[in-house]
Amino acid sequence: MVGGRSHTRVVSTLVLPSWVVPEFDAVMECERVARRRLGLGPRAATARETGVAAALTWLTLGEVSPVTRRGSTGGQHGEGSWTAGVSWELARAESWVALCVSAGAPDPTAEDWRRLGVEPAPAAVDDAEFAYGVWRTLAWLLGVREDFPIYTSWHRAAGIRRDRPHLYGRRPAERDAAWRAAEQAARDQARADARRHWEHVRARVDATA
Repeated sequence: MVGGRSHTRVVSTLVLPSWVVPEFDAVMECERVARRRLGLGPRAATARETGVAAALTWLTLGEVSPVTRRGSTGGQHGEGSWTAGVSWELARAESWVALCVSAGAPDPTAEDWRRLGVEPAPAAVDDAEFAYGVWRTLAWLLGVREDFPIYTSWHRAAGIRRDRPHLYGRRPAERDAAWRAAEQAARDQARADARRHWEHVRARVDATA
């Protein structure tokens, strides 16, 4: 999302979908930080942060979903306010596809799509880190996870340390072998985290089939 007069007007009158669990200010803080990271340039923002931003843009603008590229539309919501056309069913389905990609797991099955209650739409991206950012964001919005998908000033105010300190305090050109090793470790940890969650959900779904 791009800053400016029209952006401020839209956000000030935005009505989040009723299925969103986190409070409005928390969602907007994550959106602000993700947008700021993207504004630093493509070499400053990681694929995961780009995924977070894409999911939040989909939530607030409702244009195209981040992983399946499925279209959705927003609309007026009384008194000149506006809400994105992202339903709970669409968000849950997009989250599942994103989790499959980030975990390196098989695509959703025909039975999965039937349970999700939306038309099948395969993943249009294969970047596991991007998909992990999308999944973390949607899982948070849906109330599946409590942890924010991105580090914000709220964490800093609460004295919570950054989970990926190597991303900060260095210029992109200074990314040496130690930086790359730290980033690879973070990516491996994300893949393992996604895989654990995918296996947990897969086991529960299959047990009730």
